[in-house]
Amino acid sequence: MLKTTRNIACLLLLISTGRSVDAQIEYGSLLGSQQAGRRVSYAPQGPGTMLGAIEPAVRRWFLPQHMYAEHRWRQWEYTNYANEPFERPVSTDLAGDYFYDLYGNRVTQGWLIFNSGQSSPQDLGNVLYKSNRFKSWFAELVVAGDHKGQYHYALSVSSNLRTTFTPMSFSKPRLDGIQFDVATDKYDGTLVYSRLTGPRGTQGIEIPQTNNTTLFGGRLAAQIGDFVKVGAHTVNVHQSNTRSSSLVDNQFRGGLTTGQNQTISNIQIVLADDSPEDGVGGAAYFPSGSDVIITYRDGTVDRGSDIRFKPIVEGGVAERGFVSANGRERIRLIYDFNDPVFINQSRGDLVEIVGVEFQLVLGNDYQIWMTSDQQTSNGGDPVPLLVARSEGNIKDLTNLRTISFNYGLPTATTLVGWTLNLSDMWGMDLYGEYDLSWSYRKYPNVQQESHKATSGIEGKRKAPAWMLNLSKKAHPFFFFGEAYALDPGYNTQSFVANASGIIDYSAGSAAGSDIEVFWDGSSNVQAAQSNLVELVDDNDDQDRIPDNFRADWGSPDLQVFPGWDENGDFLPDLNQNDNRVKMNSIPDYEEPFLRFSVDRPEFLFGMDMNNNFWVDQYENDDAPDYPYRKDHKGYNVYGGAHLAQGMRLMLGNMREEKISSDLENKSIYALLTYDVASSRYGSLRFFQMVKHVEDNIPDPLLQWAPENTIRGGRLTPIKDPLIARDTFVNQTFVGHVLNVGSLKWVNKANYVLYRQLMDREKRASFNLDQSDFFLGIINKLSYRHEIGKVRLQPRWKSEFRHQTRGLFNIQEHTSLTQLLSAIVQLPLLKVTNLEAGIEYVLFNDMEDDSQDFDSLLGAIQFTNTSAYQGYVIKSLVGVSIERKAFVQAEASTGTQAFITVYAGLE
Repeated sequence: MLKTTRNIACLLLLISTGRSVDAQIEYGSLLGSQQAGRRVSYAPQGPGTMLGAIEPAVRRWFLPQHMYAEHRWRQWEYTNYANEPFERPVSTDLAGDYFYDLYGNRVTQGWLIFNSGQSSPQDLGNVLYKSNRFKSWFAELVVAGDHKGQYHYALSVSSNLRTTFTPMSFSKPRLDGIQFDVATDKYDGTLVYSRLTGPRGTQGIEIPQTNNTTLFGGRLAAQIGDFVKVGAHTVNVHQSNTRSSSLVDNQFRGGLTTGQNQTISNIQIVLADDSPEDGVGGAAYFPSGSDVIITYRDGTVDRGSDIRFKPIVEGGVAERGFVSANGRERIRLIYDFNDPVFINQSRGDLVEIVGVEFQLVLGNDYQIWMTSDQQTSNGGDPVPLLVARSEGNIKDLTNLRTISFNYGLPTATTLVGWTLNLSDMWGMDLYGEYDLSWSYRKYPNVQQESHKATSGIEGKRKAPAWMLNLSKKAHPFFFFGEAYALDPGYNTQSFVANASGIIDYSAGSAAGSDIEVFWDGSSNVQAAQSNLVELVDDNDDQDRIPDNFRADWGSPDLQVFPGWDENGDFLPDLNQNDNRVKMNSIPDYEEPFLRFSVDRPEFLFGMDMNNNFWVDQYENDDAPDYPYRKDHKGYNVYGGAHLAQGMRLMLGNMREEKISSDLENKSIYALLTYDVASSRYGSLRFFQMVKHVEDNIPDPLLQWAPENTIRGGRLTPIKDPLIARDTFVNQTFVGHVLNVGSLKWVNKANYVLYRQLMDREKRASFNLDQSDFFLGIINKLSYRHEIGKVRLQPRWKSEFRHQTRGLFNIQEHTSLTQLLSAIVQLPLLKVTNLEAGIEYVLFNDMEDDSQDFDSLLGAIQFTNTSAYQGYVIKSLVGVSIERKAFVQAEASTGTQAFITVYAGLE
C-alpha cells in the first residue's frame, strides 16, 4: 500500500511540473523526418503539437520554445550566472538561411547569391536579385556543371559573359545574364538569358518589376562526318509586362509595356529623300491613290476615303499629281483622330482602335518614317522611326507602287539564322551564314490584353542578311572568294524600357547606321542611346568594353584604337608609357630617346579595301561589328600562287553596291608580297599593291585623335574623302632589318599614291587634285658595345615625309628629321645603376622654314632596385635638359627633374 501511494505521488508530481515520464525533446523537422526506405527528409512539415504543453491551466507561457524544450527552462525561474557564465547567443542565420526547392525539398542552409524569375499575370512579377557576395566572393561569376562520358553541360551566371553565336546574329563582349551550354561528341547547344531592364551590376536587394525588356537566345550545332558542321540559332529581345498572360506570343513578338499601352491621338508619317546629297528624285507621294484603314475592337473597319478622313499634308513641293521631297525636304502626313471629321464619321471612338494600316502610293528614292503622340522622347517630342526605304536611286517613277504597313510601337527584335561550316574538305574551307530579322511592333489599346503584331511592310515582313566565304589551297596555288548581302532593314538592335515601361525613342532606330536621324526635339541623344541594346556590339578594338553607350553596359569605351595595341595591354602602342595613373601627352614617335624605336602610324602598311585612306585594320566606327557593312552587297575574289619561298602573287576583283542607292565600289587589283629572313642578309619585307578603283560609297570613321594619349585624346568623326572615284591606286612598302654582330640596321619606305583618271572638269566638281600621296622613308642605325660593365649604344635615325594629305586632315607636308643619340649604362653599386644619354635632333620643314629647328638634350638617371615588404621597389631619380633653337625664333631651354618610386611583383 505504501509503495502504491509513493508511485501515485511521483506521478502527480511529474504531472504538476508538466513533464511526462517518457517526455522527449521535440525538434520538429529541424533534424529531418524519417521517410520510407530509411530516408531522411528535410521538407517542411508544418507546426506540430507539443504534448508536454497540453494541460488544463489558465496561466500563459511567455518563454522561447527552444529554452523550454532544450534547456528545461521555466518561466518563473530567474537568471543567475554565478556558476555558469552567460554565453552570447549564436545568431540563427550564422550559417545562412534555409532554402527549399519547388517541391519543398531543402536545398541548403546558406546564402542566396543570384535569383531571377517571373510570375504572371500579376504586378511586380519579374524579380532579379544579385547578392553583394556574388561580387565579393565570386567576382560576379558562378559556374555549375556536370559530365558523364561524352555528355557535358555548364551553367554560367555572370555580369561579364563573353558570348558569341555567329558574327551577324549575336556577339557581345560583356553579357549580364545566364548562359547554359551542353556538348556531346556530335552536338553543341547554348541558351542565353538576360533581363535588360533595371540597374546593372550587383545591388544586394531584390528588384521586382512589372515592365521588362528581356533577351533570350539559343543555338544548336551538329557535326556531320569529319568535315561538315551545321548550326541554327535564334535571338530575341522583347518588351513585356507581367500583368499579361500571353507568355508564348510575347516571347517572340513582344508585348506592350504599361507605359506603351496608352491611347494614341495622332499619327505622323514622314517621307524623305533617301539620297539627299543629289537633291533630286526624292520621295514622290500621290495623295489620290493613298488611303488609311482603321480597325476597331468589334472587328468593324473604316477606310479613310469612305469617311473623308484625310491627313494634313505639310512640307514638300506640289507637282503634277504628287508631292515631292528632294534633298533635305520633308513631307509630313498628320492623321489626327481628334479631327471632327473622324469623330463624326467613324464607326468607333479612338479608344476602340486596335489597328491602323496605311496604303501609300510612292515612287522614286524615298524613306518612310512614322511616329505618334505616344512615340516620343523624354521631353514629349514625337520621334519618327524608320519603316522602309527604296532600293537604288530611282528618279523617273519607274518604281511607283502602293506600300502597305501598320502603325505600332516597337515590341521585339527577333533573329533566326543558319550556318554551314566546311573544314579542310579536299583542301577547301567554307563558312556560310543566313539570317532573317523581324522588327515587331504593336498598336496599343488599353482595353485589350493582347495586341496584333506586325513587322516591316506588306510583302517584306523580314530583312535578310547572308555571307559566304570560300577558300581553297592546292599548293602552289590558292583561292579565296567572299559574297555577302545585308539588307538595309536588317536589325540587331532593340529599345529597352525603364521600370515604368517608358521608352525614350530619340536615339532612333538608325543609331549606328548611315541614316540621318531627324526629329523636332532637343533631348540628350547620348542619354537616349542608353535605352538601346545591341545583339552585335560595336567593339572595334575587341576589348572587354563595348564602344557604344548602351543599356546593358553602364558607360561606353572612350579609348578606342583598333590595331594600335598589338601587345594587348589596352594602351596604344604609339604611346606605351602613357597610362591612366601617370599621364604622358607626348607620343613615343616624338618623345626624346623613345622616338628612335617608334615610328609614325603613317608608316604602317595594310589593306584599304574601302579606299578611305585608312588601313582597314586600324579603322573604328560606331556601327555593329558585322563582317560586312549593312546596306551593302557584293563579292570579292582573288587567286594566287606561291612563286618562290616567301613570295606570293595575288590577282583579284571586287564588286560592291550600296543597296539603298546607286553607289558602288569596283576594283581590280594585284598584290605581290615577299617576306624572307636570312641570318646573313637579314629580314626583307616587300609589299606591292596596284589597283584600279571606282568607289563613291562613303565610309566614315570615328578615330582616336590625337593619336597619342589616353586622357588627352578623343574619338573624332572623320569623313571619307572619296578620293578613289575613278583612280589608280599604288601602295608600296619595303622593310629591311639587318643584324651584324652588335650592329643593327633598319630601313623602311612606305608609298601610297591615288592618281585620278578623271578629266580636269570632273575632278573639279569633286574638289579633287590630280593626285594624293604619302611617301615616308626611315633609316636607322644602332650599335651596342660593352667595355667591362659599361654599355654604350650610339644611334642614328633619319625620317623623311612627303605628303599631300594626312590621316586627320588635308595638309601638304615635306620634312626631313635627323636624329643622333647615345646612351651609356653602368652599374654603380649592387642594385644601383646609372644611365646617361644625349640626343641631337635636326628638323627641316621644307614647306615652312619657320618650323625648322635643332635641339640638343642631355639626361641622367639613377635607378635602384630593392626588395621591400614582399614588393620589388624601383626608385628612379633623374634630370634632363633640352635646348631647342628655331631658325626664326629665339632658343628655348626646358628642364625636367623627377623622383619616382614604383612597387611591383617582379
